[in-house]
Amino acid sequence: MMNDPLNQRVLKSVSVLVAFWMFANANQPSQADDAARSDAGAFAWILDDHHVSESGAMVCEHAEGLEPTERLQYLKSWVIPGPNSPRLRITADFGHVDDDQPEHPAVISPALQLIRLAGQSNQIDSLSKDINQFAATTPEDRCDQLVMSVLIALEKNDVAAVEKGVDELLNLVRPDSVLLDRSRDGIVLLAEKAVQSKPSTTAIRELVLFTTLAYRKEYDRPAWIRHLVAAQVRLSEPEEVGHAIEGSPQWFMGSLERAFDHGNAFPYPNPSVVQGQYRNQSNYGDDFLFFQSPLQGEYTVDAMATGFGYREAHLLVGGYYAGLVYNHTQNMVGNVRQELGRTSIGEELTDTHRYGILRTRARVQDGEVVTSINGREIHRQPFGDSAYPWIAVRTNYRVQGGVDNLRITGDPIIPDRIEMVESAELLGWYDYYQDPGNRSNHLANWSAYRVQDLSAGMITEITDPQIAYLPRGSHVEHLLRYIRPMVEDGVIEYEFWYDGDQSAAHPALGRTCYLIRENGVSEHQLTDGRYDKSGLRPDNERRVSAKDSPPVPLQVKAWNQMQLQRRGDEVVLRLNGQTIHESKIERDSPSPCFGLFHFADQSALRVRNARWSGDWPKELPEIDEQQLAGDFEGKLDWTASEPGQELSYRIDRDAMVGGRFLQIEGDPAKTLMATDEGVVLNQIGDAGYRGTLIAPDVRVGGDFDITVTYDQLQCESQKEKIGSIRMHVVADTPAEDTALIQWVNDRGNDQMMQCLRMATVNGEQRRHYFGKIPCDGDAGRLRLSRRGDKVFYLAADGDSDYFYLIGEEEFVKEDLKPMSIQFGVQIQGPDGRVNARFTEFQVRAERLEGVSEVDHEASLASLDQQRDRLPFTFEHDFTKPAENPNAIYHWGAWHRSASGVKVIAPGTDEWTSAGVSLQHLIEGDFDIAFYFDAVNLETPVQGQQTQLYLQIEWGDDDSTQVNAMMNKSDSGTVASRAMSRVLSDGKSIYRIIGNQPLDNPDYLRIVRRGDRCFCIAGREEDQLSLLLGTVRVSEQPIDPRRVRVVLHTGGAGRSSEVLLKSIHVKAAGITLAAPVMGQPVPVKPESRAPSIFDSLRNFFR
Repeated sequence: MMNDPLNQRVLKSVSVLVAFWMFANANQPSQADDAARSDAGAFAWILDDHHVSESGAMVCEHAEGLEPTERLQYLKSWVIPGPNSPRLRITADFGHVDDDQPEHPAVISPALQLIRLAGQSNQIDSLSKDINQFAATTPEDRCDQLVMSVLIALEKNDVAAVEKGVDELLNLVRPDSVLLDRSRDGIVLLAEKAVQSKPSTTAIRELVLFTTLAYRKEYDRPAWIRHLVAAQVRLSEPEEVGHAIEGSPQWFMGSLERAFDHGNAFPYPNPSVVQGQYRNQSNYGDDFLFFQSPLQGEYTVDAMATGFGYREAHLLVGGYYAGLVYNHTQNMVGNVRQELGRTSIGEELTDTHRYGILRTRARVQDGEVVTSINGREIHRQPFGDSAYPWIAVRTNYRVQGGVDNLRITGDPIIPDRIEMVESAELLGWYDYYQDPGNRSNHLANWSAYRVQDLSAGMITEITDPQIAYLPRGSHVEHLLRYIRPMVEDGVIEYEFWYDGDQSAAHPALGRTCYLIRENGVSEHQLTDGRYDKSGLRPDNERRVSAKDSPPVPLQVKAWNQMQLQRRGDEVVLRLNGQTIHESKIERDSPSPCFGLFHFADQSALRVRNARWSGDWPKELPEIDEQQLAGDFEGKLDWTASEPGQELSYRIDRDAMVGGRFLQIEGDPAKTLMATDEGVVLNQIGDAGYRGTLIAPDVRVGGDFDITVTYDQLQCESQKEKIGSIRMHVVADTPAEDTALIQWVNDRGNDQMMQCLRMATVNGEQRRHYFGKIPCDGDAGRLRLSRRGDKVFYLAADGDSDYFYLIGEEEFVKEDLKPMSIQFGVQIQGPDGRVNARFTEFQVRAERLEGVSEVDHEASLASLDQQRDRLPFTFEHDFTKPAENPNAIYHWGAWHRSASGVKVIAPGTDEWTSAGVSLQHLIEGDFDIAFYFDAVNLETPVQGQQTQLYLQIEWGDDDSTQVNAMMNKSDSGTVASRAMSRVLSDGKSIYRIIGNQPLDNPDYLRIVRRGDRCFCIAGREEDQLSLLLGTVRVSEQPIDPRRVRVVLHTGGAGRSSEVLLKSIHVKAAGITLAAPVMGQPVPVKPESRAPSIFDSLRNFFR
């Protein structure tokens, strides 16, 4: 692209002439009001002083060459109304200054210089008098007068006058957008002066904030807005946001600095980096905070990125960034140069505007970068055989954003050397002279290609052609810059093709280009082309090679090896192995970047195999040593005196069969499907709230971490209804203190994570909801952690190990209730459904007791083998008369046939049953099974069940019962279930210890081995046996009539029939007891008082 500074030089010349004329007439007497306007006044009127480009800057430049007394008078004659201008001239220009600091952008204004000089020469009161004598007849003039008055008050440190003047100015511009726009230069000057004054005032901070907000939607963000934003940041009260970084920095700022940005003297970025947090408080261009080391291989970057409201931040990984568009239906994809496009993400994400944070994750794996927001994947970016190795946090020039708690995990490779061209897209490179904005030719004529060479391997080449139509000698600068700055010591090497005047390539570092010619090395200072305001000529150069230096070893019409080395604050150049130049690195900010330079009117450029070897750290720091990683884990440090016990279970078919997990709530035939990959819980909506819960058979005390993993989450809830996946724990306290974390599709159809703290006080349930944040993923983990008297609610997206804190709350210290760790799904009817697959359960606790692994000895095959070794046997075939009539006791309606004994159980409004019991005392280990044909199990009335079960009752203090049962629900579904019951304070407490969706068993079986009981259901003709669950029991004998077969029908107006075929008992001891007259006590599932679990079912009501 041709960079033409001609227009700037012409305007500069005009401005110089105007400035000199004004100086020549500075001391001339004023003319009468009716006199003809002076030429200078006419010129100012025609061009409108507030919009004459560089007029103020040139006045300041000229003033610097005058003696202090002349300078004061000259500036005063230009700023204060007089023959040259009927108004105060309040201008703000922007340029680069090099005072006692490295060159930096600054506000340049005659008014500022005038007030500073007046203060230094004790003329500030005289200047104030001149300003006050100005007759402000319009609001515009009054605003200008107020600006000057406040600037003088700031110079005098008169806070009261500053407050009074700014309040009046703000009252004038607040309702008048035109007046505000007219006064913007003055506001910039006030902000700049306030930054230099200590202390600044609240009124000025309010004025600056009001103005920046008024122009927030200005897309192009001219220099005055950017300087005002930068001043606003410096004027703001400091916030306690974190601990200062200790040790060497791990992150470095790089900017997309183009000629446009530098030439317009935009302010440099103002990053704030503290432990666990980064904010770019004011931007230069598009800014990038780069990690210290290049990363290759597979790794993941997680961060809490700031969200919308001009605070967006993105993760640049693999050379691209992907972010959510404000409409929540699209993503945007881009590289360091520009945004490349937007695509749909499918279903709209939950609105995040009110939350301010986007959980962003970029995972590099299998040749692609997968980016997700709040748990939902939004983009996949393939990167071929290699990827841009630098990760960064990107903030657009229009925003002030950043990240919290950024962490890098995985097993990345940190190479000693990187290829600087990984693809033909030239990722990480940009054209310095390209104008801002999105365009198809964002690299102009720069291009690259990669070729596999049989002898040399992969060859990468960068080219930029000579532009034939440009006049030779016009010195049109072309620079291709690598955006990651060269902050550490290292060497960048490449080969370039040299062919005299036809092809050349020169290295650049920062704004210094090193021109390599046969007669030596010269330094060329980069200009800003058509945006340059410095007057620096594009053909500037300074020879740095001594006249008697040996010739530069350039090889003509050949590839030459070039090395640029950074060594502390020095740069060393080597050509074909020979050192040709050493010098100090320019003092510049931001940090200097490497580039490839040539004059496009004079030569083409060809460079190949660019590589960078740097002294960057070669190991990824541990998370607790990563500077942008938060220190929240410190809150969850294990504070207990003991290290704690750990337990991890797969949630699958074996775990359910083995009794590790029990279904506490829900119809197993409809709501649970156990597979080798996990347990799927599925709940269909009906009247009210319906849910299904499972629980691990563990006991937990003290501090704990409890985590459950899920995936395949799907939820379809009706409008104004909810669906959820949740986990809760209940403490063993009278108030049944409960902590619950849940993913919920709420009444507004937003997908959220939410916390609940609940307790029962004086019979009243008290609930506290808090910590609601968006979560759109279909997989993740829920976690509850207790430390002392606090419980922490956390979640992770997908398969990430990155747990984010949702909330924390006071909690009790008591142990958890048995079976009170429960997780599952819930839906609010009358329609809809929710399902999820649970795959893993983990717990760490001070005190922990879990179910033992059901090993080979406890498997079904082993149980069969042990049964055959039991010494005593009792068998009864119901198709035949009993050998001893006293061995079997019958109750209810029954009759014998050739097919067996038919038991009939009519339903009633009260709980009734029919069945048989054994009159035997059974000791030691036993194995009891009965075979049947379920002729008719009637569907019960709503809220009741029809059941056939084998029941064994112990004579212990708890009157423990264990049941293997066939259960039919009011929906008509049939399942096989294991259940236990104990008596506590006269109340029956029932516990489901296992379910299997077997709807047509023909036998039920209960086995005791030591202190453990196994419940089994199966079909003999299919050779199918399913372990329903296991439970601990007493080893004491089973009394007569405590082994029962029971049939119950739920509700009046219906009747059930079962054909009993046979019963088989093997035991360590079997003794037929004397017959006992009277009715045995049948099983009656007593109603139980509502518990906290019942409350949880309807906790949204």
